[in-house]
Amino acid sequence: MQKKIIIAILLTVVIVSGSLGIISNIAVRETIDNALQHRLELSLVVARNIDLLLSNSLKRLYDISLAGTIDLTDRDWGPEGRALKKAFDYSIFSDGLFIIDKSGTVVYNYPHQPLDHINLLALPYAHVVMAEDRPFISDIFTLEPTKRKIIYILVPLKNKYGLIVGAVGAEIDPSAQNFNEIIQSVHTDTKVYMEVVDSHGVVIASNDAKRMFKDQLGGHSNFLRNLIAAKKAVITKCHRCHAATDAPSTKATRSVDIMAYAPLENASWGVSIVQPEKDILTPIARMKRSFLLVSIGFIGIALVLTIALSRRIVKPVHDLIDATVKIAEGDMTRAIAFGGTDEIGKLGSSFEVMRLKLADSLEELKKSNAELEAKVEERTVQIDNHRKRIKELLQKVITTQEEERKRIAREFHDVIMQDLVATLLKVDLCSKHPESVTPAKIEGIKAIIEKNIEDVSLIIKNLRPLMLDDLGFVASVRWLAEFHLESKGISCYVNIDNAVNDLALDPQAEIQLFRIMQEAIINISRHAAPKNVFILIGVNHERLNIEIEDDGCGFDTESLEVSGDSTRGLGILGMKERASFLNWDLKICSEPGKGTRIGIKAPLASEFDHV
Repeated sequence: MQKKIIIAILLTVVIVSGSLGIISNIAVRETIDNALQHRLELSLVVARNIDLLLSNSLKRLYDISLAGTIDLTDRDWGPEGRALKKAFDYSIFSDGLFIIDKSGTVVYNYPHQPLDHINLLALPYAHVVMAEDRPFISDIFTLEPTKRKIIYILVPLKNKYGLIVGAVGAEIDPSAQNFNEIIQSVHTDTKVYMEVVDSHGVVIASNDAKRMFKDQLGGHSNFLRNLIAAKKAVITKCHRCHAATDAPSTKATRSVDIMAYAPLENASWGVSIVQPEKDILTPIARMKRSFLLVSIGFIGIALVLTIALSRRIVKPVHDLIDATVKIAEGDMTRAIAFGGTDEIGKLGSSFEVMRLKLADSLEELKKSNAELEAKVEERTVQIDNHRKRIKELLQKVITTQEEERKRIAREFHDVIMQDLVATLLKVDLCSKHPESVTPAKIEGIKAIIEKNIEDVSLIIKNLRPLMLDDLGFVASVRWLAEFHLESKGISCYVNIDNAVNDLALDPQAEIQLFRIMQEAIINISRHAAPKNVFILIGVNHERLNIEIEDDGCGFDTESLEVSGDSTRGLGILGMKERASFLNWDLKICSEPGKGTRIGIKAPLASEFDHV
């Protein structure tokens, strides 16, 4: 019991602690998930704002063509200069705008400066500007030999006839304040980097100036390129390699970051919010350590208290068990002495009172048991004698009844029918000498006598059907159906299992079974007025099963009672008594207007034997 108490309390503490730990862990993880979702939403908002900024800048460049004054062949750069100045003012084009012809050569720029530009159409994907009439925003590009970082924006340049005559472009310095103000305006935690990266993973804008123009993923550009190509906002893990120092021999360390990424629509760039995974998981680790220490403390305290409490409870209980064992062995002389006012003390006192009363009760019980056993034995003998007597009397009554019917049947057959046959012979002789009797009279006498013979034969069959002895039970059942049902126009369907033909029925059981079926069929013929009757006889699970069902008028089985001045229900009562005498199961189910079903189950082991 002490072990059970300790285990139960410790198990309770462990379950409660585990449940609280799981709940706390779930709550922390939900908080982290919400924080990550917030970062993803924030990256989407920043991406939309940068997209809006780029969209407005592209519109400024498209407005140059819409001015309708562009003509690169007249060598008059006044209209072009005014259009470029208008687009330059209050824009992010910090390093100016320029116009290139179809060959990619810069023919004019604003503000005016030395034309040291490269052939911009040689940039990857830049040819789509004039080939496909689409704008182009480049990745970070490094100008040689100054190593200046620049971003190019190009849109098709059309003349007043709508024909592409070149391209108008702009240079953006990614380190300029007006380009980075969207990123820098968003407040983030320490070690959380919000950055705009190009398709190669190079940081274009960042809230940390030290990370500008660096490879965000430490050379894993394919990973970022796939995200940009998918154009789908995600939260994912990424790996970076960091050098501990600037020394070439220093080994690089590998870290895992959580990145919320949102792509841009107008450029092959993306906005990412990156934070080291260990910083995100630190609350969970800290919570697990704290919870583990607290749980160990609680379990230790619970263990100490449990051992002390169990000893205080278990020892008196063991003493009480020893005392009750003595009582169970019949030793009522040993007193149970317990003090104290707690539950154990009260229980000991109650056991002592019980012991005293039990000792007195045992003495009285022994005397009463002796007297009761004598009376029970006497009553048992009387009941057995009465049962045997009743069974013998009932058997004699049934046997006498059947013997009397046999005697009457034999007397009808041997005496009355013989006399009638002799009379018939005399009538036949008279028919040969019709001096005193006319042939018509003789024929009338003959018809009457033949009818008497038929009636007497019917009486004999009802009293004791000879075919039950001659042809057996199955043939007798078919005769009952034909004579009482089919002869009156009632359709009768008799289905008897072949296994029934192989049964050797006990004569007494066979008679009782026949009488039950005879009573049932006669009742159907007289009272049910059915159209169809079904009789099924089969063998199943060492039982002879008989079912008789009709679609007649039916009756209320509960209201069927037998009174002293009425014979209503005597036939059904006789059926039940015969079945009860042989321990058969007889059920009668009927409702007014729904027909009647009679079921009989007779165990083969007790009443019948297989051939």
